[in-house]
Amino acid sequence: MRNLRMMNKKLLFIWNYHYFPFEKGKSRFSDLLDAFVKEGYQVEVITSSFYHMGKMRRDIADPKYQSLGYKVTFVREPGYKKNVSFARIRSMNHFNAGVKRVLKTHEAVDVVYIPAPSIKLALIGEKWCKKAGAKSVIDVEDLWPESFQMIVKPKVLYQLATWPLMLEANRAYQQSDAVVAVSQTYLDRVSRIRRGHFPCAVAPIGADIEYIDNIVKKNPLRKPEGEFWISYIGTFGKSYDLRMVIDSVSSLYSQGNTHLILKLMGSGPDFSEVEAYARSRPGNFEFLGLLPYERMCQILTVSDVGVNPIVKGSVASLINKVADYAACGLPVINSQDCDEYRTLIADYGAGINVPAGDAAAFKEALADLCYHPDFLGLLRTGALRLAKEKLSRRQSERSIIGIINKI
Repeated sequence: MRNLRMMNKKLLFIWNYHYFPFEKGKSRFSDLLDAFVKEGYQVEVITSSFYHMGKMRRDIADPKYQSLGYKVTFVREPGYKKNVSFARIRSMNHFNAGVKRVLKTHEAVDVVYIPAPSIKLALIGEKWCKKAGAKSVIDVEDLWPESFQMIVKPKVLYQLATWPLMLEANRAYQQSDAVVAVSQTYLDRVSRIRRGHFPCAVAPIGADIEYIDNIVKKNPLRKPEGEFWISYIGTFGKSYDLRMVIDSVSSLYSQGNTHLILKLMGSGPDFSEVEAYARSRPGNFEFLGLLPYERMCQILTVSDVGVNPIVKGSVASLINKVADYAACGLPVINSQDCDEYRTLIADYGAGINVPAGDAAAFKEALADLCYHPDFLGLLRTGALRLAKEKLSRRQSERSIIGIINKI
C-alpha cells in the first residue's frame, strides 16, 4: 500500500557532481535514487554535462542515460582541469545559472533533494520550492565554509574571508524542510542554528556491504604469501598527510621489513608530488591511480591495514573511505580528529587511533599491527561489525526515505 501511495509523488534530485552506475566509483546517490524508484517515487535528476570525477564531457545523447529508471536532465557546464582553480568556480556558477533556467519552466514536484555543498545550489533549490509549493531537503555531505579553515590562515583572516559564506550556509540550513547529514557531527552543526524540532536524519554515506561481498566472492584476489599490504584510497590533497605514511613505511622497510607494500589508490592535485616523494624514499610503493570500485574493494579485502591520515584541524567526519575500509573488513590506522569517528574505532575495536601529525605514533601503530597478526584478526572482526551496525548504506537509505515520506 505504501508504494501505491507514492506512485504519484515526484522527487527532483539536483547535483552537479552526480555520477551514474556505469561510471567509475559507486555513488551513494546512485543507490539512493534507485531506492526512491523502488519506493514508488517518480524521480528526475538534474545534473551536469561534465563528468567531474573523470574530467570529461558526457555524451548526453547516449541512450544509456534514458534507461536508468528515472528521468535525466543535463545542464551544460564548461568544466575544468584542476580541482582547485578559478575555472572550477566559473564552472560551478555556470551550472547554478543553468539550474535556475531549468527550474523557471519546470513542472511542480513534491520534494527537491539537494546535497550540500554547494550551498548556493541549495539556496536556489529552496527558493524555488517556496514558490512551487515543494518540500526542500538538503543532504549535508561536507561543511562549508568550515572546510576552508586549513587553507585560509590565520583564524581572523578565515573568519573575515568566509563570513558571507557562513551566513549563506546558515540560511540554507534554516530554510530547508528536512535535513539529512552524513554524521551526527554535521547534524549538530545544523542544529545549532535551528530552533526547536525539525525533520532530520543521520545517514552516513556508508557502503553496500552485500554488493562488496558479492564482487569479492565472484572474483577473489590472491595476495602473494608473506606480503603485508597497507592501503590508502581517496584524494591526494592537502587534507591527507600521505608523506607521514610514506615515511613510516619507508622507515620500517629500512629496518628490514621489506615485505611491507604501500598501495595508494585515487587521484588529486598532489598526486605527482606525493609520487615523486615516495620515489625518493626506500620502500615498496605502488601508485594504482583511480580504479574501478570493484577492483578497489578486491584489493582492500586482502590488504592488512588501511590508513586514514587526515591532517589536524580537518572538519571531515564519516567520509567515504572509512565505510569502504570497514565493509572490506580492513582495520584502520586513523589520525582524524573527528571525535565521532575516533569513538567508533575505539568502541568497535576496528583499528588504532593516533594523534594527527604524530609520525612516531603512526609508525608504532603500523609496527604493532605488522608484528601481531592475531591482534589484526580481532580488528578485522571489529571493522566488519562497525560496517554492519553503523556504516551500512542500506540502513542510511531507509533512514532518508523514512524522513522524506513524513514531510
